[in-house]
Amino acid sequence: MIISLRELSYDELKNKLKKDDEIVLWSCDECIKHCGLGGMEQLQVLEDLLKRDGYRVQKDLISRSCFLNLVRNHETAVSHASTIIVLACDLGYTCVKTVFQDKQVVKTMNTVGTGNYTVYRGPVLTSPLPWTKLEPSENGYTLKTVSEKLGLYPSFFDAVDTVDLVNIVVDGKPFQAKNGENLLDALQKLGFRIPHLCYDPSLGLIGACRLCMVKIKGRFFPSCCTEVSEGMEIVVNDDDLDEHRRLMLEFIIAEKGLDVTKRSRELRYWTRKYKLAETRFKLKMKDQQVDDSSEVMVIDPSLCVLCERCVVACNNVSGQHVIDFAGRGSDTQMITGLNERFSETNCASCMACAHYCPTEAITPKLLIKKLAIKQKPLQPIAPPLVASSIKSRGNG
Repeated sequence: MIISLRELSYDELKNKLKKDDEIVLWSCDECIKHCGLGGMEQLQVLEDLLKRDGYRVQKDLISRSCFLNLVRNHETAVSHASTIIVLACDLGYTCVKTVFQDKQVVKTMNTVGTGNYTVYRGPVLTSPLPWTKLEPSENGYTLKTVSEKLGLYPSFFDAVDTVDLVNIVVDGKPFQAKNGENLLDALQKLGFRIPHLCYDPSLGLIGACRLCMVKIKGRFFPSCCTEVSEGMEIVVNDDDLDEHRRLMLEFIIAEKGLDVTKRSRELRYWTRKYKLAETRFKLKMKDQQVDDSSEVMVIDPSLCVLCERCVVACNNVSGQHVIDFAGRGSDTQMITGLNERFSETNCASCMACAHYCPTEAITPKLLIKKLAIKQKPLQPIAPPLVASSIKSRGNG
């Protein structure tokens, strides 16, 4: 994992901007996100800050800024912009600046080396770049330690302190939440656990799985597609909602089998909660072939629950438009390209689809090989196609 730290204060950032600028906030959804300095949530924080100060801003999330071909796919999305503020590593910034030479590209991060993500210490720097004059460390330096030594910032820009809070009632108890916030996000922050498969803050609204339904004034609403408003009265847990969620889970199990619950922590938790060891519905299992033609990913349609995350990630995050759905009703299925093998499409191997898939229907090939090594340590397997993988990056 590439480790980067913020090098600009908010005031220094504003000094590089003009009030009439059309600004696009650009962030990766990979390394910089795990450093706590990028991803959709941080884009939202910076957007709120800049809009509060009178700037015109919109967000653009990309799977990896260090892939030139992926950056080029976002040319249309940022064509109107005069300034791009980049939340990415040095290489990602260079790629954006190379593609958008007619725009002001503002660098906000400084790459300090590579490292790992740890459970208790968060991201740590283990292999510093020479310019830092830090010695390599097996245990790693925390971001706070590195920032103190190098005069950088260990955290993101300060969040807006003038949040518009409204009063809501959840299961008969009063709470406060941010006005206009996604209801599912708000409820989870308040400690309510609600089942969901298709929603991820980085992807926006999908509303496909219908597991996250709540009641508002006696009517069912998908919480992932509903905004918080003043006086909202919400029911999260009652018999009707439990029956609905149980029914949705049974449909998934009936179509995909219980094996799919082993591949999703969310499904596994809820099937155990509702004691769903089997389903009342008996459907004929579809004969769907595994597609392992790609050099970097494997698609197993038998695990696909049609949550649409991969489609949205491929379209909006990577900009490739390789994955889609075909068919109607029970014949709906995920396809790649024009119903081609994965290797025959213009997939950029950014792995955004695999990153967002909740059931491992799309899995990195390298992960499968690692699992094979653990299960059969004495049986040799083919090494990763390193040369081919590098070639597939283009100039990235």
